[in-house]
Amino acid sequence: MRTSNQQVVEHDQSIAAALDDPQEILRIILDPARRGTLYPYLHRLRETAPILRTDQATGRPAWVLTRHADIRLALKHPDVRSDARGAEVFDVGPKGRHFVDMQRNTLLFLPPDKHDRVRRLISRAFTPRSVDLRQDRIQGVLDGLIDRVQPTGHMDFVHDFAFRLPMVVICEMLGVPTEDLPQFYDWAQDSSRRGEIGGINEEVVRRGEEATLGYTNYFMKLIEDHRKRPRFDLMTALIDAEDEDGSRLSDEDLVGSCYILLQAGHGTTQDLLGMGTLALLQHPEQFEYLKSHPQAIPTAVEELLRFDTSVQISQRVSDVAFELGGTEIGPDEVCVLFNGGANRDPARFSEPDRLDIQRTPNPHVSFGLGRHTCLGASLARMELCTALETLLRRLPELRVDEEHPHAYRDSLFLRGLETLPLRF
Repeated sequence: MRTSNQQVVEHDQSIAAALDDPQEILRIILDPARRGTLYPYLHRLRETAPILRTDQATGRPAWVLTRHADIRLALKHPDVRSDARGAEVFDVGPKGRHFVDMQRNTLLFLPPDKHDRVRRLISRAFTPRSVDLRQDRIQGVLDGLIDRVQPTGHMDFVHDFAFRLPMVVICEMLGVPTEDLPQFYDWAQDSSRRGEIGGINEEVVRRGEEATLGYTNYFMKLIEDHRKRPRFDLMTALIDAEDEDGSRLSDEDLVGSCYILLQAGHGTTQDLLGMGTLALLQHPEQFEYLKSHPQAIPTAVEELLRFDTSVQISQRVSDVAFELGGTEIGPDEVCVLFNGGANRDPARFSEPDRLDIQRTPNPHVSFGLGRHTCLGASLARMELCTALETLLRRLPELRVDEEHPHAYRDSLFLRGLETLPLRF
């Protein structure tokens, strides 16, 4: 029997197969009102125009890439980077100034020399040893979350589980008091929505500004408090960190670093937890296999990362002209990388639309590559593996709530679920 999800996918496959205009295909992909099934359209865009020149994606001319080989090359090329030029896509004028200014102070968009310096300082908190020390705390948070919902027999997985785990972990790393966590939810969602490259209206801009100012004011107070009363946490480490020349991070650098650590540290992991759990429940034979073979969880996590990634889009700008798949990309030209397209490229992955939790090797690009590889990849992997093991062990009858359908956020840059009602 075909599931309703299979029927939706087949419907979208039929629609996508009939499209020949790559600009129309891209318009559908970018439409914030149409989320959910994405990959048939990415497949069709890759087939019709794997390297597409368009201003539709960013509001200015850019190259849109969907092939694994092209995206891998762009991510690893030493002269192709993410810097302040990429933040221009968020510029909508004075009404959105605070959000754009914040982005320019994050690790994603810093100038090369400053990027390397800030990254070096932050990376000290994400060494394998530092991550391993968090294992017991992550397990404790997970058990506490399940203890809260287990008596009820149901939960919204996004709100009750996937959001809370990484938010607690990254906030504790930064020294954010536990009682302050609830106020971050709306800021996190509004900031993610503002960071989209399509469907930005005045309300989205307004809420993005409010979230940015909320983050800025909060972190400025937290920085000042940590200067007065240093602690053994990441915030104090960033404040005290000195480069070889004795320089330290400015307040703007510190706020930008806290912002991106919190947004990336909780947002992507939340999305990966939600979409990965949904994918497993939609493939019950894979779910059952993991219950009897928990040693396969690390390999399964890599496949879930590939199958439906959170960071669907990365931007890069080249300092030099270079060739990409037979096309010359000029200096200062923007490349928009569809990571989800790379992860489902049949030229690299056999049967890319099939979830195979034993797939190996699995060279997905969900955490990036090169100088901009995700700093928190090892922490995210630990959270995902530990969460999956805990769910399988403590909620073995976990299943989708058929009476209350799941829903995706109206975002593409960071793809994720708005709700995922589950029963157990």
